[in-house]
This record gives sequence, structure tokens and C-alpha cells, in this order.
Amino acid sequence: MRVAYEHSHLNGKEYMQIHFPDELQEIYDGSHDGGMDYVFFSEEESKVVIGQNKYSPNESVESCVSEVNKTIRTIEDFNRGSAGGYSQKVRETFQNAADQLTNETEGNYEIVFATTSDFNKEEALRRLENVQDKVSQMTLICAADISSVIDKVQESTILVTEDTLDLDEANNRLSYKSDDKEGIVVNIKSTSLARVYNKHSNRGLFNLNIRRFIKNKNVDDGINHTLNRNRADFWFLNNGITIACRDYRIEGNRIKLYDFSIVNGGQTTTLIGKHHGTTQFSVSCRIIKPSENLTDEKFMQFCNSIAEATNSQKPIQPKDLKSNAPEMIQLKRLLAQKNVEFGIKRGENNTIRNPRYKIRNDSFAQLIFSFVNQRPGTARSSKNSLFSNSKSYNMVFLKRYSESSKMDFILDLLQLDERFDFICQKYKSDALIGNDKLNILLNGKCVLFALFGLAYRVINGDQDPNKVKTDPKIIEVDDFRYSKFISNYSGDDIDEKFDSLIRLFIGILVEAYNAKYSSKEVTSVSNYFKNDKMYFEDIVISVLETITREFYKKEFEEYAKILLR
Repeated sequence: MRVAYEHSHLNGKEYMQIHFPDELQEIYDGSHDGGMDYVFFSEEESKVVIGQNKYSPNESVESCVSEVNKTIRTIEDFNRGSAGGYSQKVRETFQNAADQLTNETEGNYEIVFATTSDFNKEEALRRLENVQDKVSQMTLICAADISSVIDKVQESTILVTEDTLDLDEANNRLSYKSDDKEGIVVNIKSTSLARVYNKHSNRGLFNLNIRRFIKNKNVDDGINHTLNRNRADFWFLNNGITIACRDYRIEGNRIKLYDFSIVNGGQTTTLIGKHHGTTQFSVSCRIIKPSENLTDEKFMQFCNSIAEATNSQKPIQPKDLKSNAPEMIQLKRLLAQKNVEFGIKRGENNTIRNPRYKIRNDSFAQLIFSFVNQRPGTARSSKNSLFSNSKSYNMVFLKRYSESSKMDFILDLLQLDERFDFICQKYKSDALIGNDKLNILLNGKCVLFALFGLAYRVINGDQDPNKVKTDPKIIEVDDFRYSKFISNYSGDDIDEKFDSLIRLFIGILVEAYNAKYSSKEVTSVSNYFKNDKMYFEDIVISVLETITREFYKKEFEEYAKILLR
């Protein structure tokens, strides 16, 4: 979170004011605010930040706990759909922020309570223990913190001064040394890591970590599954943690650390620290220190270099785990024969000179899951699930694409995708399209491709639109007929027809969205396009009711000729 800091003075002491960027700032300070002075979505950390500021000398532990609980109740009210009692500004801004959370970042809220009063922050956190698992991060700032925060930001970073970790056995270590660094790899006991977490999680343990704890369903579920079911193998299944420190000393089966912070492995440490199990297991731990005694400034530079280097590697994503799957390699080979560059590994070099089309496997999965499988909400909001969920993965990639009709279909779908992206670029510079339509276009690619798939079924007679209006989900389970389509069209006005088809669908979507928004059934365009239920129950029906009316039917049939098999 990027902020600007400004010094001010209060009662003879120097304090810090925090100014959020204009594009993120939302200040309420009114009735029915739900304990929120500002709310915004941090794209950098994929989380919703909720702040409450109290410029008062009279705040106490009780009032802090009360305000944080009030904010948590507000979050729960929104999650239950019971937010009618809050102001319109709060409802609109909070929901727009919350709607940007995906399945992978669901529940990733940070509460920031800041006051110019002095109160016992540790006591407040202790009294909030029973609700801390309802948010990903809770930050309390009182008057006693502010001067040290200024120093931390402008001069140095607070570290854990001293503590110990227990080793699995004495002398079980691997050492390494260079000209300016030295370190060891040891196995530490999970119980000692949890103890250090409990003591220092809000007092320097993660201050050198580039990222704080960020809820990620795929990562968290994997770690928690191992914690719950397979602790004996945790060492094999987890990458462990990295600690930067000024010095360390091994004393039998313990290692003492001085001026240290965890620079990599915050997610692992937090989940172990918050887990309720008691069975002990080993965690791989790498500990790094400078080879010589450094000044405070040089030492912080050393620690930051370790933190940056150990966090710069891109995390493994579900699609990475499928990059060597036989069906993925086969699809890459089949598309290469058609002069298509199909990316299955991040960072791989292009293998085809002047390819006809270029597409990554995750973008390909989104197109197929939208057009063929009619699941645009999942394709848009849960892209990773197309690789981590075996049923969804099989629906996209285990389809015998070696059949000529399916390969012809893929090539035409890629042509449609290329033409769509070109039209999008044109619309972005078209002031006449209007903000409502542009908002739909920029947020609704998956929905629009699902509607192209619906139009493909209707124009080719695969589905009776009147039957689909009665039971929209039949288009999800129908036996999709693969074939070339847009390459069949012999006219020279493909772009004009495609442009008109897009404008027709966008016009319908704007009206349908505005109706839902006015009735308070959705809160934002992101929310409207977020799930498949809304697609089947509202969008499909709205489109079919429009294109089957006499006035629009001829238009639709003319534009949709490019989708004829």
C-alpha cells in the first residue's frame, strides 16, 4: 500500500499523518458508516483495506475492541447480504471493493484502527483473539506507536531483538559461506515457530517480509490440508522459511537469533501459528547473516537485499502444475502444426516465427469455458480453478482436439478472440460509446464470449431459444458441436457484423445490469459478471427475450451469420 507521510505536532510530540492516494481515498466519518472511515481495494496485495481513525485522546482498549468488532460485524452483514442499514456511500464503495476479491483471495480483509490516544495495544489484540481469524490482518496504531513508525519508515525497520528456535536434533545443519554472507539450513520444530509467532507476529517478526499474510485459497488450503492430514510429511511438501538476522548461535539443540525477521515464509508461519493442532513436526529453515559486523544502515540494506531476492521468484500457480501434462503437450504440438504459439510454461521462449495466433493456456481455458461450457463467471473470477479443479480441467483440456472438426473450431475461436481484442482497442478511444457501455465491455469479455457461444447454438439451430428461456441451464450440458464457423463466411464485412453483434449484446447487458442495480440485486458490474448463476438466471434470458422479438430478430440473424457452421 503506497502512502505519503507528513509530520505534525501534537502536545509537543512529533506525529505522522498518513495520506492515501486520491484514487483510493474514500472518507466517510458520518452516521451508518459501519465503523469505516475509508475502504479501498489494494490491487498490489489483492485485499480490501478498511480503516477507522480516531483523532481523540480518550480512546481506550474497550473502545478499540468495540470499533474493530463493529467493523467485523459490518463485513459479516455484507457477506450475508444484510447491508440495508448502512449509508449508500458505504454500501456502494465497500461492495465495489469486496467484489474484486476472487475465490483465491476470498476473505482477504485488513482492518486498520488508528488513534492519537495511548492504550494497551497488546491487551486489545488479546481481547480480539476470538475474531482475528475473520480477517487476514488486523493493524492497531496508537499514539505510542506513531513516532516509532516514523522512524521505521524513514530510517530503519524494527526487528525482533532476540529469541530462540528449537532444532529437530543437535548438529543437524548444513552450512555455507561466501565473502560477505554466511548461513545455515536447519530443521526447526513447529512448536517453537508457533511460540515465536505468538510473541512477535505484530512486533517485528514479519517487518522485513515484502508481503504480509495474504489469504490465498489455493495456497492456504494446501498448507492447512498438510497440517490437518499429513504433518509427518510437512517438511517434504512445504518450501519452509527464510530468516535474515544480524547473528545466530547454535546451543545444543537450539539456535539463538539476534535482530531477526522472517523474510520469506510468512504464509507458512502464520498458518502454523494460528493452527490448533498440537502434533509437532519439522519445518525447513534457512538462516542468513552478514559475515562481518555492519552499521545499522548497512545491515538493513543487507536484510532488504535478502528479502527482495527470496521473494522475487514467481509463486507456483495451478496452471504451472499442468505444464508437463501429456494433454497439454499434445495440444501445444497440434496447435504448432497450425502455426499457433500456445504458451504452457511461464517464461518460455517463442518456438514459432511469425505465428498466426498467440495464446496462453489460461486464456485459452477462459475462452473455451465461456464459449463452449457456458460458465463465464467461473472463467472470469476463478481462472485458477480451471486448472486446480479436475472436473473443470477435464472439460477444457481432455477433449481429443486431434479431431479435425475441433481443431478447425479452435482456430476460428482464436480468430474471434483476435478480432474482439482489436475492436476493444477501438472502443477505448471512442468517446461516443459512453461510460456504461465501455464499463460493460472492459469487464465482460468472458460473458460476451459466452453470449457468442449462445448465439452460435441459436443461429445453427442447435438450441431452441424458447426452450432455453424456460430452462437456461440446458445450454451448459448440451452436446456441443465443434466445427469451423467464421472462416466459412465469404463476405468482406466480418468486422462490421462482429462490431454490430457486440454492440447489440452490450446494449442488452447495460439495460439488464441497470435493472438489477436499481433493484439492489447487484452492487457493481464486477458483481453482475462474477458468477454463473447470474449468467443463467438473468443474462441469458435477457438476451434471448431481446433477440427473439421481431424488431431485433432480423438484426441478430444478420449479424450472427459469421457464426454459422
